[in-house]
Amino acid sequence: MLKIGNYIFEETWVRRGSSLMFFEADEEYGEAAQWSVDIAFEHGDYNGEKISPSISINPIDTEKTSVEELVGEEFAIDDVEMCDEREDTFYIFEQEPMCNYRISIVELDGDKARVTGSGQLIVDGYATPYTVDNFEFDCWIPVILSATDWNKFENSTPI
Repeated sequence: MLKIGNYIFEETWVRRGSSLMFFEADEEYGEAAQWSVDIAFEHGDYNGEKISPSISINPIDTEKTSVEELVGEEFAIDDVEMCDEREDTFYIFEQEPMCNYRISIVELDGDKARVTGSGQLIVDGYATPYTVDNFEFDCWIPVILSATDWNKFENSTPI
């Protein structure tokens, strides 16, 4: 579930739009393990407009060696410049960086992860000053470790 201001949206797993991905470290290339999150939400109303919001948090380095160890992992960005540099985005009318956000991996249940977060998003980056709104989410999303994992979720719905 995503709450933007007073508006509620439910997560969706269609078209592989939602996932917690974990990438193992590659010592040969000196690359750390990483995780990323994408969450797509059902079509709904926001201030009289029909939207299908989504959140994309690009890879985050971690010292964890497995997806199970990610439980309790948190990450935060406190300014729009860092969010823009990382290319983390929130989609309402188009992709925009967030002003700030916090994200946590709360628990795992088999091949699903509960992910929570909150922050402030840019609704309209063309407005001067740009329009912002608060958001928070608490979602169950598929855990994807390899391309074949998607097959497990072809006809699934969130918990």
